[in-house]
Amino acid sequence: MQTVYWQIDKHNPDKNIITQAAGLIMKEELVAFPTETVYGVGASAFSANAVEKIYIAKDRPPLNPLLVHISQLEHVQQLVEEVPEQVRRLMQHFWPGPLSIVLRARPQIPEIVRAGKPTVGLRMPEHRVAQQLIDYCGPLAATSANLSGRPSPVCAQDVKEDLHGRIAAVLDAGMTGLGVESTVLDMSSKPTVLRLGGVSIAELERVLGEKIETNTQMTASSGIRLHSLVRIADDMDNLNKLLQYYNETGISAAVVFWSYKDADYISNIKQEYYLQGEVNKVYSILRDAEKKGIEVLLFPPLPEARDSGHEAILEKIKQLAGIK
Repeated sequence: MQTVYWQIDKHNPDKNIITQAAGLIMKEELVAFPTETVYGVGASAFSANAVEKIYIAKDRPPLNPLLVHISQLEHVQQLVEEVPEQVRRLMQHFWPGPLSIVLRARPQIPEIVRAGKPTVGLRMPEHRVAQQLIDYCGPLAATSANLSGRPSPVCAQDVKEDLHGRIAAVLDAGMTGLGVESTVLDMSSKPTVLRLGGVSIAELERVLGEKIETNTQMTASSGIRLHSLVRIADDMDNLNKLLQYYNETGISAAVVFWSYKDADYISNIKQEYYLQGEVNKVYSILRDAEKKGIEVLLFPPLPEARDSGHEAILEKIKQLAGIK
């Protein structure tokens, strides 16, 4: 398959390009598109044949459900049986944005989208390109536009590295903003967070007015096969000792600093990265370290979370450090 790449303005998308991309979706082809979190690859949410192509393209077994991306509240009625008042409050407060809400699905949602479950997760992306694409072609079943086990893509080049020749087209609108997946909140019964992401638990609890359970076995990082071991130092002295050990034993290591000023405390650094508080850099660093053959990524002690964006990046690093 020949993959088409369209460069598109994220603020003012070209309607001609959007129309062509939507046409491919309606022909049951796959299109990768940007969201405010990561790049996704989507197919018509009502076509089992099209959705099956997502799993084939990603080399991923159809064991986990896909999120259905919408652009209008009117789409919700097509997809789920009931929208409780609590859920309406969440939608009004967080949509469009990085929150996915799981509800009981209508029977017309294909089983392959739901992975055989009676529920479906809905998300309304904030990115203008994603919104306009869905406006033209209807709800999209979508997931991150990467091969199974690879870091999520935060730019079109990441998508190209993994899915070139496997999908019909890519809408290239530059880097994503947040770079961490949406928070997944199950509202089909008792409110339960299934995946931590762009909206914090504290924010959700403030809107719902109650405590929320967590069951984050379904984490975004659990399926990543890391090429670099991720370690978080206990303190700066521990970081220096770890770096010295890796240098002496010939293990290729890089230090990932939160900001430039943190580097002043460390010596003998052969390779370093700087997050500067930007979540989307985490996946970019993982991909770059793989290309350079870096065996260990060392993080200094993590700072306290200042807001939901910081909480998302800190949670992502902790998840990665738990992968052996």
